[in-house]
Amino acid sequence: KSIRISNEFRNMGYGIKLLNHLIEEAKKNNIVKISLETGAGNFFKPARKLFEKAGFKKCSPFAHYKVDSNSCYYSKKI
Repeated sequence: KSIRISNEFRNMGYGIKLLNHLIEEAKKNNIVKISLETGAGNFFKPARKLFEKAGFKKCSPFAHYKVDSNSCYYSKKI
């Protein structure tokens, strides 16, 4: 449910490689859309940057999520 790259491996391209791998696996399983939630604070800024780099777009809350100033929501059609 969560993805976290250890600080010693940051800015080496592992995050985008991992995310792209998960997207490819989702395609193999006929998943057509991925939605995710992450934090809105500065601590989560690298995650938001990564998701946007991978083509995720901001969206409204989905599933059980509700509007929350501490959360950001993204989705991507694949």
